[in-house]
Order: sequence, then structure tokens, then C-alpha cells
Amino acid sequence: MTETSTYEILNDLLTMHSKSLAMYLSYAKPWALAAHPKARAVLEHMVEDQARTVDRLAAIILESGPVDNGEFPIFFTGWHDLSVDFLVGKLIERQKRSIAVINNMIGKLAFAPYAQAVAKEVLGEAKGHLENLQEVATDLAATAA
Repeated sequence: MTETSTYEILNDLLTMHSKSLAMYLSYAKPWALAAHPKARAVLEHMVEDQARTVDRLAAIILESGPVDNGEFPIFFTGWHDLSVDFLVGKLIERQKRSIAVINNMIGKLAFAPYAQAVAKEVLGEAKGHLENLQEVATDLAATAA
């Protein structure tokens, strides 16, 4: 794997975190989360971890070239004013997708051991976030019943 490929993979990983739904919701401040402190706490924890990951990846990427922060998907703008159940469901869906993508990236980083180790740490963190989100979804379902 060339240095350029590692550079591109790390930029993609950075964009995944800097423009995640959790990051978007930290800027959009959805009203639905105000009444659900556990959901809000999980979201805040995700955002803190993702911001730390973005900083760490940016430091690595800058050794090879510029950082590409990407853009938030435009369809996020239609989600921030919907119910907490909907938002948690979308966060879970997107987290599962991110985990699959990160797993794929780890395989592609086989010849860049340091970058691969960072990606593995990011994967572990993403799995932890997914578990937290699934607990919130279970709590919300129990409350609704």
C-alpha cells in the first residue's frame, strides 16, 4: 500500500468522524434530546470521542498532506427536528455502517501498522458507542410501552 493510499484512507476516516450524524446534532441541537438526558449524554460522549479522533487523525494526516474535512450530508438537515426515537435509530444505523467501513479500512491498512493500530482503536470506540446507543433505544422502547 502506498503512502497516498494510507493518506486517503485516514482522510476518509477523519471525514467519517468530523461529519458524522452525532457531530451534526451537536451543532443543530435537536429539541427532542432535551427531554432525554441519557440520550443526550450518550450523544455528547460520542461527540467528545469523535472530536478527539479527528484531532488525532489530523495530526497524522498533516505529516503527508492537507486534511480534507468533507461536508455534512444535506439530508441531515431534515432529521434534526424529528423524535428522539427516530434520531437514535438513525444514529444506530449510521454507527453500524461506520463499523463496517472501518473494518474494511483496517484491512487496507495492513502495510501501515501505525495507521492500522489507530483505526483499530477507532473501531473499538465505535463499537462502544453502538452499544451505548442500543441501550438508549432499549430504554426508549421500555418507556413507550
